[in-house]
Amino acid sequence: MGWRARLKWPKEHGAWAMLYVPLVIGTLVAEGERRPVLWLSTAVTFLFIARESVLAWWRARRRGREAASARALMLIYLALALVFGAPLLLDYRLFGLIPLAIGAAVLLLVNAEQAARLEDRTILGELLAILGLTMTAPAAHYVIRREWEAMAFGLWGVSALYFVSSVFYVKLRLSAAYGRSPEQCAQARRRCALYHAFLIVALLGLALTHRMGVFLTIAFAPALGRALRHIVRPAERVDLRRVGIAEIVNALVFLIFATLAFRHL
Repeated sequence: MGWRARLKWPKEHGAWAMLYVPLVIGTLVAEGERRPVLWLSTAVTFLFIARESVLAWWRARRRGREAASARALMLIYLALALVFGAPLLLDYRLFGLIPLAIGAAVLLLVNAEQAARLEDRTILGELLAILGLTMTAPAAHYVIRREWEAMAFGLWGVSALYFVSSVFYVKLRLSAAYGRSPEQCAQARRRCALYHAFLIVALLGLALTHRMGVFLTIAFAPALGRALRHIVRPAERVDLRRVGIAEIVNALVFLIFATLAFRHL
C-alpha cells in the first residue's frame, strides 16, 4: 500500500483540477488584498483531503464496522482545515464564508451517504461533488472583495458548467470502451450530446451579445471539441491516463480564458 493510500489522499487528478482551477480564477478576477487566499487555499486543501477519510469512515459506520484509522485521519484533516480557516473569521472577519462552509459540509455528508450506497459515481452524485469543489471560485472572490457580489456566483456557475462537461464526456468514453449494452451506450451518447448542445447554444448567444462570450467560447472550445468528436465517432478504446492528462490541459485553457472573460466585463 502506497503512502497516498495509507494517508487516504484523493486519487482522482481531475478532482484536484476541479478544486484549484476555480480557486485560481476567483483569485485572479477579484481586485483587492489577496493574502487571505493563502489561508483559504490551505483550509480547502485539507478539507478536500479529508473527503476520502470521511467517505471511508462513513461507509464503515453504515456497515457496522470499526474504522479507527479513517476516523483518526478524518479528525486530523478536519482540524487542520479549521486551524487554517480560523484566521479568515477571527482576523479578517469574513463571516460571509460561514454559509458557504455549511453548504460544503452538507454536500460532503450527502456525498458520503451516496458513497455508502455506491451511488457517488452516478451523474447526480458527481454533479453534487462538482458543486462542492467549484465553491472555491466564489470563496476566493469573496475573501478578496470582502463582500458578496454577483460576479462570485457567476464564477461558480461557469466553473461548474465547465467541469460538468467532463462528467458526461468521461461516461461516454467509458460506456463505449467497456462493452456496455447498446442501450447504455446510446443513453450516454444522448446525454453528452444534449448537454454540449446546451453549452454551444448558451455560448453562442453570449458571444453575440457580450464580449466576454468570445473569451468564454474559447475557454470551452477544447472541451466542446473533444466531446463532439466522440459523440460523432465513439472510440472503442480508452486510455484513462491520457484522458486525465488531456482534461488537465483543457482545464488550464479554461482557466486562462475564463479569467480573461471576467476581467473584461
